[in-house]
Amino acid sequence: MVLLMSFFLPSLAEDAGKPGFRWGIGADNEGLWNMTTGKGAWNGLLTVDAGVAPWRGGFVEASAIATYGTGTTADDIQGLTNLDAGENRAFRFSKVGVRQQFGKWGLFAGLYNVDVDYFTTPYTSLFTGSSYGNFPILSLNHPLATYPLSAMCLHLNFSPTDRLVIQESIYNGTASDRLDRQFRVRPGEDGFFNIGSVTYTMPARDDDFSPASYMFIYSVARLPEDEGRRMQMHYTLLGNIEQPLAIISDRAMLGLLLQGGWNPTPGEEACRGYVAAATVVECRNGMTAGVAANRVFTLDGDETDVEFTYSCPLWRYLTITPSLHCIFTEGQRCNVVGMLRLSFAIGNE
Repeated sequence: MVLLMSFFLPSLAEDAGKPGFRWGIGADNEGLWNMTTGKGAWNGLLTVDAGVAPWRGGFVEASAIATYGTGTTADDIQGLTNLDAGENRAFRFSKVGVRQQFGKWGLFAGLYNVDVDYFTTPYTSLFTGSSYGNFPILSLNHPLATYPLSAMCLHLNFSPTDRLVIQESIYNGTASDRLDRQFRVRPGEDGFFNIGSVTYTMPARDDDFSPASYMFIYSVARLPEDEGRRMQMHYTLLGNIEQPLAIISDRAMLGLLLQGGWNPTPGEEACRGYVAAATVVECRNGMTAGVAANRVFTLDGDETDVEFTYSCPLWRYLTITPSLHCIFTEGQRCNVVGMLRLSFAIGNE
């Protein structure tokens, strides 16, 4: 997912013991063309991040986004572009809070977003489809604090070793992008959303390439009341595996991405399951290409999205990403959608 908070803000936690001011600005623009229907669209995203270290081990952080789009190009279930934010908004807070590092422990409190800690990884960041950076088995079943929404949260992370990271987060159960609702904590009315993960990472043999990582994710949520539905508990199990396979001619690395999610909760949930697989080629010069396929199982029908993506850095601050989606939605004809994305990022990271 090309949401620039994922590149800048993690560095704030890593350098939390150092005084200073961190900032980042990113702009993403993309054009889409549905070759099946002839329909076109455009999406834009502006991201601004900032953080200051007023005391040892602590950071005060804030992020805001502005989004604009001209509509959708396909009537798909998953959302073929992770820049589509729905309603156009000139200003949304995505993060406002305080992070404190205590040796191997870290704590964040405030307005937060699920994406960075649980969904944004080296391989998932390449693909433009929404599901790779936002599991649909969560986003379709919950009013989730994921792009472009946020919610009040307590987030805890523990790294007993350099390779093992344990995370736990609890959110207000209903996320929002409006100031009068984002900062509320009302589990009685909104329910709650708890998510945690255990991640084991093996460093790459070559620093130019991404490491292997194995992530197990679980969630326990109390869904808010809705029309015809009382509050109920909801459980989900998910996994994300990123495995480098082989170095190609000493210039590139071939890797494998596997994702999956299962909803064991009985009831009429919108999404029952999700699986995905992809192959990724990383080059030493920064170019990355991938072919991915996912399938989502919902009450409205099943859907498969096959994506071909190529990310090419033109210079240090600018990246161009052409993509092609072939979307097979149950009961509809195949939609073939081309996409061209331009991403610009600056900061003192």
